[in-house]
Formats: sequence, structure tokens, C-alpha cells
Amino acid sequence: MKRIFLLTLLVFQFSAAAWGQTAPTKLRFGIYAPNASFASNSDRWSYIKNVASVMQSTLKIPCTGNAYAAEGAFSGATGQLDFALVDGIYLARGGKFRVLATSLYGGGSRSPWGLYAKAGGNFQSLKGKVLVMPSFGGNTSFAEGMLGGEINVTQFFSSVKNVPDIAAAVSAVQTGGGDAVFAPVGLAAGLNLIFSVGTVPNASFVLVNSKIPADIVAKVQAAIASVGSGAIGGMGPAAAGGVAMGRSTAKFLSSQPGVMRFQFRGFLKPFEGTYQESPLVDHFWVLPKQ
Repeated sequence: MKRIFLLTLLVFQFSAAAWGQTAPTKLRFGIYAPNASFASNSDRWSYIKNVASVMQSTLKIPCTGNAYAAEGAFSGATGQLDFALVDGIYLARGGKFRVLATSLYGGGSRSPWGLYAKAGGNFQSLKGKVLVMPSFGGNTSFAEGMLGGEINVTQFFSSVKNVPDIAAAVSAVQTGGGDAVFAPVGLAAGLNLIFSVGTVPNASFVLVNSKIPADIVAKVQAAIASVGSGAIGGMGPAAAGGVAMGRSTAKFLSSQPGVMRFQFRGFLKPFEGTYQESPLVDHFWVLPKQ
């Protein structure tokens, strides 16, 4: 009797496991990448529709694609998505999705960025001017991180103007709708570099729905490389990278020798956790002798 019970239990568990790995009847793809080098949201639509078409042909499963111009719209839709191409800064701030591949715009998984202005000059010449930024959320913290955490952006600039994406931000400065913009080097044609601000993670292709069977995930991961070109520069292996955000705080630690500790929140593993959960990053500076 005991043997029959165990056999029945094993059959039940096997059936449950098999049911849990049933291939989905449809796959849903999305894109939220305001800092990628798409000229417009219609270009993002074209890209994600192409992704859906390639995946449907590869997997023999109906696939759909949707593009999202606003962070709130994308965040609200994640429950109806299985995979997505997602902005690196968004992921750094709070996305907990599994990264399957990273776009290679700029020649690697991170793109060099800079602070640009139409009129040129130096950083101080931008005081009281208008900073234009994509409305990917948390952009004041991002701007302060790009400035080493040393500048209160809302006090230094007269205002921060939000536009839908990086292409619109660059265009606004080019046409006089603002004075300065943080942008990838490759997108700042016609503007003058004030100074470089380091590199920023590129958009990554992620698994949104963790219930998708592993074999389907593997096939999608293998196929996405064939769709990555143009605005995203191709697709490479999953990659991560830091994004410093927010202003630093300083504390005097000792007098002999004089040591200052600067702290700001930073993303050492940007695809895990949220901004509030990220560790404080320490920088120590030994003061010169008087």
C-alpha cells in the first residue's frame, strides 16, 4: 500500500512539473529605452515589432510587441509582458529583471556620456541655464551623480526641462529649447562637449515573466542577437555596470592626517535591488598638509 502511495505521489509531482513547464500560447515583448539612440518612439515600435516577428518565426508561437514612451506606462504594463528591452538607468534604479543580453551601442555594454551645450564655454557658464533631460524618472539624482555628487542641480540650473527621450533632449538643445544636456557621445552631433561624465549602462534585454519555461527563455536569448542592430548597435552577453546617483555627503574623520569621507548611493550591481536599497559608496580623501 505504501509503495502504491509513493508511486501515485511521484506521478502527481511529475504531472505538476510537466504542467508548470507547458509552452506559453503567446509571448509578449516590450521596449522602454528612452536613452537608446532611436530617433523617435515610432522607431522603437518598428524595432519591437521586428523582435516579435523574428521570435514568432523562430519559436512557432504567436508573439506581440509594444513600445512604451513613459516610465509609468511601462511599469504598469510589466505584468502583461514576458520579455523587454529596458533602459539601463531604469534597471539601475529599481528593475529586478533577469538580464539576458545587453545592447552594444557605443562599442560596448556601456556608452560614454558627456555634458553638452550648444554655446560651448565651461561648466560655470551654464549656471542659471536650463538643463534638458529625458523623463525617465529620478533624473535630478542621475544628473547629480553624473556631476560627482558635488552639485545641487536644482540650485545650479534655473530649471530642469523634461522631454520624452534622449533624442528629444538633444534636439531641444540644438534648437534653442534648452541650454545643456547629458547625452551619449554618439548622439550629441552639433553640440559642444563641456566635459565627459563617464559611462552609462546600455539598454538590456530582460526576462520580465519568471514563469516562462527555461527552454523558451534559452531560445529567445539565442535569437535576440539576430535582431540587435541599428539604434542599439547589436546585442552582446548580459552585462551590468554602475550608475552613481544623488549628492554626496562629507564627514571629517581625523585630523592627523586630515581625512574626509565622501558618501553617495551608487549601483555596483545595478540590476538587483532599488536605489533606496543600494549601499553607500565611500570615497576617502587625505587632506594636503598646510
